[in-house]
Amino acid sequence: MCQERGGDHEHASRQRTVINREAAYHEFLNKRYEKSMSRFQKSNVEVANVIGLFPDLLSKKMQDKQQYPPEIVEARNYLTTKDIETGLEALEKYLVAKRFDLNKYEEEVANSKQTKIIIDTTLLKCYLQNKPKMVASLLRLKDNECHTVESERALKRARRMNDIIILYKSKGMHEKALTVLKQYANMQNTQKHELGGPEHTIKYLQDLGPEDIDLIKEYSKWVIEKHPDRCLDIFTDPSTVHSLPKEQVVQHLKSLNVDIALQYLERLIDIWNVSSQEIENSLITLLVEKVSNEWPAYQGMLAAGVVEPCAPGSEPGQLGSLRLRLTHFLERLQNYSPATVIQSLGYEIPLYQELAILYGRQKECDKALMLYCHVLKDRAKAEEFCSKYYEIDKQVYYKLLRMYQCPKSLEALRLDKFKLEEPRPDMGAAIDILVRHYKYIDVKEALRLLPEDTKLQDVEEFMCAILRDRTRDSRRNLLLKSLNLSDNLKVKSQKMFYQKDKLIVTAMDSCAVCNKRVGECAIAFYPDRRIVHYGCMSRDVQPDTTP
Repeated sequence: MCQERGGDHEHASRQRTVINREAAYHEFLNKRYEKSMSRFQKSNVEVANVIGLFPDLLSKKMQDKQQYPPEIVEARNYLTTKDIETGLEALEKYLVAKRFDLNKYEEEVANSKQTKIIIDTTLLKCYLQNKPKMVASLLRLKDNECHTVESERALKRARRMNDIIILYKSKGMHEKALTVLKQYANMQNTQKHELGGPEHTIKYLQDLGPEDIDLIKEYSKWVIEKHPDRCLDIFTDPSTVHSLPKEQVVQHLKSLNVDIALQYLERLIDIWNVSSQEIENSLITLLVEKVSNEWPAYQGMLAAGVVEPCAPGSEPGQLGSLRLRLTHFLERLQNYSPATVIQSLGYEIPLYQELAILYGRQKECDKALMLYCHVLKDRAKAEEFCSKYYEIDKQVYYKLLRMYQCPKSLEALRLDKFKLEEPRPDMGAAIDILVRHYKYIDVKEALRLLPEDTKLQDVEEFMCAILRDRTRDSRRNLLLKSLNLSDNLKVKSQKMFYQKDKLIVTAMDSCAVCNKRVGECAIAFYPDRRIVHYGCMSRDVQPDTTP
């Protein structure tokens, strides 16, 4: 009808708006809400004016600004619960369509930001009444523009505390959300509440990033104190374990609970393969501190005769397991600083095995072997050490031999406090080392170490083993020499066979394929003595003429 009237485009647009608005009001009065919203969708009526047709959706201030025909005002006041429910379903579809159009043509719409706030806040209120399960989905939209105060008020009225947390999170109000979670988690009888227990705080903190590390530290405290068995989930979640500043996390956990700090470091290394010198130093230093704290109790038990001295790692109680973990990581990890660990270890408690491992890492093999041989008196460990470090120090077995034949003073170990017995030569152990590891020892240097009064029968087994090896090596070398000579003769014979056939080529000879002079090019010849260029050979397809 507008088109029939003609006129300019603006006038026609206003006319269409008026017609669609009046038609929409008519459908609304007749409670045909779907058709009413469809008409409003085609008109340019403000969204707030459409929302205001239903009660309790707009703020009082905004509702007072809306103007409607008298019959609409009267009809609005007599809407039944069923009318409102049906109308809100139609309004939801209208708002979703408007939201889509607004996102698509945002730059062309005036006050688009304010309109989006009205649409999203109203959608939230509609969902609260008709589709509560849709509330969380709306709040999780990255572009949701729900008005914080209005939405918070509506959610509290509906007692949707979980959705309030989602609202705070979507608005970046993390501290407020975490405060609410802490309050509900620490209230009595909250296990039945949807926010009861620590899991909601843990999940929320897992979703924060390194930029929120201060919040993570602050609101993880109560979880660490009250739920130490679950608190590490905050810091070792796959999504953030690599991004969080690990040194800060270690210091934070250490200040609250050293055992949890140790568990965190072990998970980083064992599960997530996160390793660095700082992390490994922190782990080993914490283990050393724990061992140092447990040692006085063990020493008191020894003094009282309650327990007998035992091998490292076999001590009763927590001390034994701590030392096993410490030696395990000292041997396994590769990035820690031995000097730093020795400094933290100190010389206040006799952790000889740990010191031996650290001296080995520093390539101070003499000190390590001194500890194994004359302090721990563990020859098996000493030989295991030599096997491990032989590729690094080819003299390590000789040093072991020397350690038993002419041991040095223990002063270099700085263990005077423990009043250790000075080492004495052990010829039996030295001869045994010679017999079993002579292959890795310079025999001449080893024999020079033997005292002049050494009896031949003491080194008989050693000498016989060397002679057997020398004889076996000599025979093997003779056999290899004969085999090499035979191979050499065979190669010479083949060479003579291939060199006996010769061909004289002159400057006048030509290629059998291209008929050009051979010149100085590479050539080949066939059994029938025909000469060809090497390059022409592939084009010669005559049968049975392989050169």
